[in-house]
Amino acid sequence: MGIMRFTPIRALVGVFAALLTPAFAHQATGIKLTEPTADSITVWTRITRDAQRASDEGPLPSTKLFDRTSGKEIPFKDNNTYTNARAEITFPPGADIGSIRGAALGASGQTRVRYRAAGQSAWASTPWRDVDPSRDFTARFSLTGLAAATRYEVVVEARQRVEAAVLSTTNGGFVTAPAEKTEAAARFTVMSCQEYGERDRPDGFAIYPAMLALGPDFFVNTGDAVYYDHGPVHAVNADLARYHWARMYGFPTLRDFHRQVGSFFMKDDHDTLTNDSHPDDRSGDLTFTEGLRIFREQTAPAEPPYRMQRWGRHLQVWFLEGRDFRSTAEEDRTQTPGILGAKQLAWLEATLAASDATFRVVITPTPIVGPDRDNKDDNYANKGYVIEGTKVRALLARFSNLTVVTGDRHWQYVSQDKTTGIEEWSVGAATDAHAGGWSEKTPRPEHRFLRTGHGGFFSGEVKPSAAGATLALRLHATDGTVVFESLKSSAR
Repeated sequence: MGIMRFTPIRALVGVFAALLTPAFAHQATGIKLTEPTADSITVWTRITRDAQRASDEGPLPSTKLFDRTSGKEIPFKDNNTYTNARAEITFPPGADIGSIRGAALGASGQTRVRYRAAGQSAWASTPWRDVDPSRDFTARFSLTGLAAATRYEVVVEARQRVEAAVLSTTNGGFVTAPAEKTEAAARFTVMSCQEYGERDRPDGFAIYPAMLALGPDFFVNTGDAVYYDHGPVHAVNADLARYHWARMYGFPTLRDFHRQVGSFFMKDDHDTLTNDSHPDDRSGDLTFTEGLRIFREQTAPAEPPYRMQRWGRHLQVWFLEGRDFRSTAEEDRTQTPGILGAKQLAWLEATLAASDATFRVVITPTPIVGPDRDNKDDNYANKGYVIEGTKVRALLARFSNLTVVTGDRHWQYVSQDKTTGIEEWSVGAATDAHAGGWSEKTPRPEHRFLRTGHGGFFSGEVKPSAAGATLALRLHATDGTVVFESLKSSAR
């Protein structure tokens, strides 16, 4: 008779526990490929509890605000800031922040990135890295030493723990920038102002497949990627702010786009805190400072947040930062109100002067030229910032073949400043439902083109030739149809 061997009870308990542990290592919010350069890119990853975002027909929490001093309940209103309010969040029975409408709750685990130049057989790989629970279960990877003007393939893998099996993969790709002196073509797209409650497809937004169809080398979001202060769930604390990001970037149209195109994310007011927010603001339990931190956590931008990128010989792009350095409401009472700050202004002047690119494109979260509505006071086209705005427009006017592209405004326009001649293109809102704010019946003399009541996006396309380079500037409808275009050229 053979000897019977017994497995220790402790070991059996461990086996059963492992079998019963749910496999939480999904990527419901996809990946982001940010800050592409000639030799590097950042890969943003996040692990989620569920494979897909929750249904948009799901339950919603009850959110109430109370004045911290009087205790009186404060009603919610879109675009409002609640400076002296405390929040009370109540979830329906059986629901939590991971199961409410559109949610994609984060989960612990590890991710890594495998990558190679397209057409190559061998893969390079980063080490596995734990996602950070304090940063919404995200991890970012810097891929360096890449070849210029090259398409790369990437695979992001996720697992629960060391030596565990890979439970999810996301495939994608990107292109690196051409070297500075290279005669290279370029195509890029720019969009702004996407609001969850005014999306135009069940799976997200129509502009994403429309932009993807153009084959952009890179993409720019000028800000208002989410609206913390809109809809039935206002982001009055950090958890609800992160919920807004997961709800948005779990949409299939966004996931599909961002796994295939390198992106530059810029911020504005609604995806920092609230409408026209300033550095000393807070809304409920969410502060402006926390809003800055969460934006960086969710988009992996370069530091400092104002930066530029060369794309071959003919194109250089500047990305301005319009929230971090603006003066506070208290400072505005005693000094000239400012947006960019002295350091960023000095950087802008120095780098524009140093550039030998054929075309300079300055992308700004908010207008520099306008015109804007008379009741606004948040940008250089408004009276409150007229002194610094005049200075900035005069600075930009010193440089030839320079175009300003702006987000923030919910209508599309092309305008030309009457004093300096600076031209500005407004990309418009992301959907027709979110468009508005101006009437085509009331154009101003500075308008070269005006389109209201419809959303869309902007694209730029550089084409070099023996005769010289051209830059085609286009405004598109949400389906990609060109609604206005202009061609800039530079002979050799």
